[in-house]
Amino acid sequence: MRKAFHLPLLAALPAVLAACGDDDLDLDRYKRTKYTSYEQCRLANQDAIQRGLQNPCQKTSGGFYGPYIWLASGLTRYVGYTSSGRVAPTGLTYDTRSGKTTSFKAPGVSRGGFTSTGRASSSGSASYGG
Repeated sequence: MRKAFHLPLLAALPAVLAACGDDDLDLDRYKRTKYTSYEQCRLANQDAIQRGLQNPCQKTSGGFYGPYIWLASGLTRYVGYTSSGRVAPTGLTYDTRSGKTTSFKAPGVSRGGFTSTGRASSSGSASYGG
C-alpha cells in the first residue's frame, strides 16, 4: 500500500501555520491605500507622520502606496517604509485611549505579504524627526 500526499493539503500548510501567529500580525488585517501622487499620500497620512512614522509613502512602478495600517479596538498600527522603499523593520502603534505612540517590531515581508515572524513590543514614545 502506497501513501500519497496531495498538493492541496501541502499548499494549505503555510496558511495554517500563519494562523498560529499573534492575532495582531494576521496577514488579512493590514491594509494599504494606493494614491495618484506622493503629495497626496503624504497629506492623507499626516496623522501617522505627526505620530512619528517616517517614510509613510512608497513609490512603485504602479503608483504610490501609503503605509500598511491595521485597526483594532482603540489601537492603530502603522508600518511604513525604509528610505530605499522596502517595508520598515519597525512600526508604530497609536493607542487612542492613552494618546501614546509606541514602536513594535514589524512583521517580516515575504512575496509582498507579511509573515508572522514579528512580535509586538513597546519601546516608548516616538517622535517625528522631520
